[in-house]
Amino acid sequence: MKQIQWFPGHMQKARRQIEEKMPVIDIVYELRDARMPESSKNPLLNDIIKNKPLLIILNKSDLADETETKKWVRYYELKGKPCISVNSLTDNISKKINNKTQEILTDLKIKEQRKGMSPRAFRAMVIGIPNVGKSQFINNMAGKKKVKTGNLPGVTKSQSFIKTKGDLLLLDNPGVLWPKFDDEKVGFHLALLGSIKDDILPLDEVAIFGIKFMQEHYIDRLINRYNLNIDYSTSALNILDQIGINRGCKLQGGSIDYDRVINLFLYDIRNFKLGRMTLDNIENVQI
Repeated sequence: MKQIQWFPGHMQKARRQIEEKMPVIDIVYELRDARMPESSKNPLLNDIIKNKPLLIILNKSDLADETETKKWVRYYELKGKPCISVNSLTDNISKKINNKTQEILTDLKIKEQRKGMSPRAFRAMVIGIPNVGKSQFINNMAGKKKVKTGNLPGVTKSQSFIKTKGDLLLLDNPGVLWPKFDDEKVGFHLALLGSIKDDILPLDEVAIFGIKFMQEHYIDRLINRYNLNIDYSTSALNILDQIGINRGCKLQGGSIDYDRVINLFLYDIRNFKLGRMTLDNIENVQI
């Protein structure tokens, strides 16, 4: 895969808006997808937030491999990067987020008390790449449906402060991606889980990447889902052929309809038909 460069105009505008608001922000919540904690981080974030306190929030933890998520949280904490995992869709996360925020901002709170300042609501900015679950997170924190949600990347298009159930004010932002992907694996991870639009990368390459990943890490799920006769040495194309045959994805004349097979597989990955998984391998990461 060639180096991909793209930076839609609305993302450039979003970055400017984030930088303009940063002086009034006390803490930044960076939401990442728990299924890809490193691939869903924004390498430009440090330049944007400067020295603001940061809390890494691994969202969608219910979709990730639970054992791997615990490893990632511990890994970041040991690196001095506060981190928690949450499921914004069903769990009551407000208390967990508030407690962690108060812990991180203890020094700021003491400093303001010494200055004779009255207690106030801390202001947090919510940042994350598209489709990482920012709207679900904010709706959960607010206790009501405050932000339009959806499954497509880029639903949130504007900024607004939102009062939460706890003593916090949240500033939502549109999802911001970086101008280019230097690591092709990052691009494939984002594409596989639908964090970038399907016209960014060739879907056949994305599907083959996903097939190989499942074959290496979760082969039993592939076998059970599609009734396959495969092992670790079976080629990805052979696996696609078997899926096509077993699911009746054929063109007139009997040849495999690969477009249908690819769309079927990507749908199953993105709609959790193949179970909980974590794409990023913690052993291969350096911070």
